[in-house]
Amino acid sequence: MERNLQQYKWRSLAAFALMYNFVYLGRFNVSYFLPEIGSALDLSAMQQNLIVNSVLVAYAAGSFVNGYMADRWGAKRTVLLGGIMSGLLNIVVPMQTHWIPVLLIWLANGYFQSMIWVGGISLLANWWEEGERGLGVGVANFFSGMSHTTAYLIPIFVVALWPQMSWQWSFAIPMVLLLLSTWIFSVAAVEKPEEKGLPAYSIENNRHIEREQVLEQLAQEGRSPWKHFFSQQKFLWWCAIAMLSSICRYGLLNWIPLYFNEKNGGAILSETFSELTLPVGMAFGTLIITWIAGTKLFNNKGIIVTAMAALCGTLVMIFPMVDNFQAVLVGIFFTGFALYGINGILWLHAIDQGCRIFAGTAAGIFNGFAYLGACLEGVVFPAAMKLFEASMTVFVVMEVLCICMVICGMAVSKKNTVIVPEVRE
Repeated sequence: MERNLQQYKWRSLAAFALMYNFVYLGRFNVSYFLPEIGSALDLSAMQQNLIVNSVLVAYAAGSFVNGYMADRWGAKRTVLLGGIMSGLLNIVVPMQTHWIPVLLIWLANGYFQSMIWVGGISLLANWWEEGERGLGVGVANFFSGMSHTTAYLIPIFVVALWPQMSWQWSFAIPMVLLLLSTWIFSVAAVEKPEEKGLPAYSIENNRHIEREQVLEQLAQEGRSPWKHFFSQQKFLWWCAIAMLSSICRYGLLNWIPLYFNEKNGGAILSETFSELTLPVGMAFGTLIITWIAGTKLFNNKGIIVTAMAALCGTLVMIFPMVDNFQAVLVGIFFTGFALYGINGILWLHAIDQGCRIFAGTAAGIFNGFAYLGACLEGVVFPAAMKLFEASMTVFVVMEVLCICMVICGMAVSKKNTVIVPEVRE
């Protein structure tokens, strides 16, 4: 029986991780083909920005709703609906001849895309118990990081393979991979052990037993869990961590290259900066840090947030002193490593707080705040640079954000932390 449990647990994780590796194909498509879309539809700069940013706004709003839907309606169904609809909506985009339908489709795409991650967290909560959860969540988040690279390389491969193909076909063809991986997930993933006649894992932490009982009572009474989560002060601090880390991550992606370009009178950071080096650093950071935080070492996720935010702040202070291309890329790699490590810890905490009852809801709240941060990044950095009229402002803003994350990490840290063989948090 234990062998069957392990097989289904790993099979469900592998199916979700494989699918998520292709999810960003359906999120970055418009950005990648924006010159072609802009030319075909005669879009102004404002219209292009509205379309590109609409997916982030809809993703943030959808996360708050869809996490709860995954918990109540079914995690696997939610993931499948999100994957299928995102693939189909991407196929429809190249058929449009006016920008407003593209905007509406891309808003809908952001909403359906938001179903996939929160549904996956809800599903993983049913399989990965305390003491080993960090490995399962770390592996899933590793493929989330690598999805950035996949979404960059596959369109390049399609264009290189069929250079005469129209942008409309190049836009739509990668969706075959997303839809195929969604089908594999539908066949391989299992919602929970009970569906295969296997026992659910037992919780050993008394506080978690009590927490799950409280949440089960809420579910049985049909009451909303949002009030329960937002009534906890530390939960609000974690929401702030989600938002701040996302502002930093997108600031690193979008603004630091502009600084180095201006400083050196030309580009020293190619597209590999944002599309390869940073995502690979993010992927390995979240795999290693999440695994350590949830499996091997600390019974205190807050202290790891503090340490990783402090590392980011240190690297941000060093960047303006560096001119060497290779040194910049190494710094970028480790900054992404630390920032996305913080991201991975969020989903561990979501499962700890939501247990098997409302893990998707907690993850949806954190994901909503994270993508609210992604939206704010496009406001915070331009406003600060316009106010102070200096490119160095980028690093000042990022340093302030890192300090705020350190403060948040300290606020959620526990006292008298000890290193133990396994986490039972």
